[in-house]
Amino acid sequence: MKTKLMIAAVAAIMSTTAVTMPAAAHPGEDHAPVPQAAEGQGIVKAIDAKAGTITIAHGPMPALKWPPMTMKFKVESAAVLNGVTVGKKVHFVLKNVGGKPVVTQIHVI
Repeated sequence: MKTKLMIAAVAAIMSTTAVTMPAAAHPGEDHAPVPQAAEGQGIVKAIDAKAGTITIAHGPMPALKWPPMTMKFKVESAAVLNGVTVGKKVHFVLKNVGGKPVVTQIHVI
């Protein structure tokens, strides 16, 4: 159990570097640009409208090189959460905002 939690924690930490690493981290080296948007599908695990966050257990996100995992995301606005409830399967769009993934759209499947 502890091993699984440690693996999940390390994966979550490492996964955010795909969005937060600047493209010019090593001047003079050729780097692929960080995607400015990505799409995914998953199950809504929690919503905190007051904090403006949603937790989604999502599948792999190839554009970000993320494996399946559960993550808490900020939402662009409270309107993004309209009609979304815990337990629903959703398709969502992330946007890179200051190096952080922010949910800009969610559609219940």
